[in-house]
Amino acid sequence: MVRQPNFQRRCYYPGEGEIENGFFEQAAVQSALIPALLGFFLTGAIRLANGRERGPLVASAAVGLTFTSVYFIIVGIPPHPPVGSLDKLVYGVAASVVIGFLLDSLRLPPFTRWLLFPAGAAVLICWLEAPGIENAGIWAWAGLGAMWLSGIATLWRLERERHNGINPTIMILIAALGLAAVAVVGDAVEIAHLAIALATALFGFTVWNWPTNIYPYGASVLMGAGGSLFLLAWIAAMHFHDVSLPALIALLLIFFADIAARHMNLGESRAGRAAAPIVLAAVCCVPALAAVAIAYFLKV
Repeated sequence: MVRQPNFQRRCYYPGEGEIENGFFEQAAVQSALIPALLGFFLTGAIRLANGRERGPLVASAAVGLTFTSVYFIIVGIPPHPPVGSLDKLVYGVAASVVIGFLLDSLRLPPFTRWLLFPAGAAVLICWLEAPGIENAGIWAWAGLGAMWLSGIATLWRLERERHNGINPTIMILIAALGLAAVAVVGDAVEIAHLAIALATALFGFTVWNWPTNIYPYGASVLMGAGGSLFLLAWIAAMHFHDVSLPALIALLLIFFADIAARHMNLGESRAGRAAAPIVLAAVCCVPALAAVAIAYFLKV
């Protein structure tokens, strides 16, 4: 169990040997514009398709569905059965979106996530690293366990904020942007573009919920967006030599930013409530920028 790339193909972006001719072939369009628009319109479409009562509960499934769709644009159609971790990524995200949608649609209690997320994360880790995980040494297993615990800690922090409007969505969004920047420094181009796509899909969903939160944070966005972020960070940590592990660890501080933001009391006025997510985003940017700085200075 070493950090080795196991991809059978690469995604090619400008500067890697291909010249982009069409508008929709540009990396910025595929990674940012398309997922932002798709995330926005799919949120409304899922809300309308599921009715007045259930629609708002499952609208956040648009984020995971958007990420899955954009994956095929950026990476392409993976082989079946999947070969490498990047191939398995889309299957894991799709499964997470379906599970999250069912949890919200059936209105199962939140504690159900506490049962499914740890178990699901363990299954995904073993699947991503198979074959070979069965022969891993004790230090490799220690690393796997540490990353698994990090995912559980992230879930706990997001769950604590689930009643505070779009706060969990903001934290995942900034963490995805931070991961993209760390991946760029570590020459993990595929991870960077996919992380940006996740962040902009979350932005498209967030537009519906600011300044007034109308679609609650639920299992759909937790499993879809949170699961996508977890898998991207995992692949970056385990399969890209130049991606800084200390920088990835620093990104975990983003999920504790609400503690600091809470001390900046803006009041209960309409303007105060509207500004609160912006303040939280600014606070989240501090550990994100610190992570990028760590990645940069450890590489030079």
